[in-house]
Amino acid sequence: MKLDVKNIRLTEAQLPLLLIGLTEEAKEKGANLKLTGAMKKMAQSVIALGDFKATQGEHSLLYSNGKIPSERIMLLGLGKRAEITPDQLRATLGGVSRVIRDLGVEKLGVSLLSLAQGALSEEAVAEIVAEAFIMGSFSDPFHKTKDLDKFKVIKELHLITQKDTKGIALAAEQGRIIAEAVNLCRQLAWGPPNHITPTRLTEEAKKLETLSVKTTVYDREQAKRMGLHSFLAVAKGTSEAPKFIVMEYGDPKHDTVALIGKAITFDSGGLSLKPGEGMHLMKADMTGGAVVISSMKAIAQLKLPLRVVGVVPATDNMPDGGAYHPGDVIDTYSGLTVEVISTDAEGRMILNDALSYAVKNFKPVAMFDFATLTGAMEVALGEHAMGYFANDDAVADRIEKASKSSGERVWRMPLWDVYDEQLKSDVADWKHTGGRPGGAITAARFLSKFVMDTPWAHFDIAGQDEQTSDKGYNPKGSKGPAVRLIVDMLRYWK
Repeated sequence: MKLDVKNIRLTEAQLPLLLIGLTEEAKEKGANLKLTGAMKKMAQSVIALGDFKATQGEHSLLYSNGKIPSERIMLLGLGKRAEITPDQLRATLGGVSRVIRDLGVEKLGVSLLSLAQGALSEEAVAEIVAEAFIMGSFSDPFHKTKDLDKFKVIKELHLITQKDTKGIALAAEQGRIIAEAVNLCRQLAWGPPNHITPTRLTEEAKKLETLSVKTTVYDREQAKRMGLHSFLAVAKGTSEAPKFIVMEYGDPKHDTVALIGKAITFDSGGLSLKPGEGMHLMKADMTGGAVVISSMKAIAQLKLPLRVVGVVPATDNMPDGGAYHPGDVIDTYSGLTVEVISTDAEGRMILNDALSYAVKNFKPVAMFDFATLTGAMEVALGEHAMGYFANDDAVADRIEKASKSSGERVWRMPLWDVYDEQLKSDVADWKHTGGRPGGAITAARFLSKFVMDTPWAHFDIAGQDEQTSDKGYNPKGSKGPAVRLIVDMLRYWK
């Protein structure tokens, strides 16, 4: 999507459509609509008729009939002015972006002044508009070959202001970078497993080298020599080549933050085979890896003043004659031994090696991992929030602040050591599962054994990898979760 900022009056714009936001206060006598001339009269007329009340998400399409150079005006309801938040505005704009896209409108202008309500500046609104339209109008035919004309696209988004454009253009560009990273995550997470393989994830990570991201990829034999035994245990049952992907961005003189992403490119459950119903959705069990690769792209494009390391262990989890078994005892990169209870709890097997690898080789000041790890978390929080576990309150505070600015909801879960009782093993240092009670918590407690003293948080993003209908700026499919949360956490890092 082409994105630019125009310093012109709305009445000077010559576009197929102009989008103008109005709050519910617009229907009050003498309300300031932030409009002039013919546009003001058109808006007042439809409000007076009662056809448009400006409730959140309501929209009304008007035709100019030559009264102004632009062909159409779309009035967008923002709700009550006092209740507008950045994420509410982002969701409202994301929803209307699909309405505009499906009209076949390829170019539009957006009035920043009309959307800059309350404490929101035009600069803040510019970033929100860019994010909302790029994420909300996202439509990917993936591998369809017929009826491709149904997949309409907004090609040009013009942000209209009468302020100096420099700061607004910078904010809009940041929004574009972040939104495009989310869309990359969606494409990877929702792609078919015969296409989105460990090798394909490697190719995506290698593309980041053009952004000064050093990318190193270890194959099966190299990983074996390195001692990544837990990662390789999961990969024993697949003929698809596993890849241990390491991405490094930034000057080592800066604080190092590590991002770890689970990338099970297809999860059959291994010998602890999953039921057939719904198994096709296990293509998205690599969403954590997609989150990290996509975030690394945005971080590099934004030129954040940090050193960020991304580690993505990528493999299928398949059952064959060489697959690992329930009851096996596996060595790990950390030196601890693990008793396997279920081969369908494979995510924590590849993550423990990745966490220990990041700690030992990069000594990060903080570390975050992202994984579609447990059905227990999806049951607990549904699709509305990510559960996270933190061993450090300062890390948790960063997460909470980033959640508020990004609009990605999180909920801190307990990480109490009492849950270790469920992980005690008679034959190894730890069992890797603790049974159904507190399943998401015992998974996090298991992972905590591999972070040493590093400040760390684990995000269980199960429930965030699929959406069954269009909502706000999230179309049906993968939400591309946590990318905006990560970027906001790191760009405000101090």
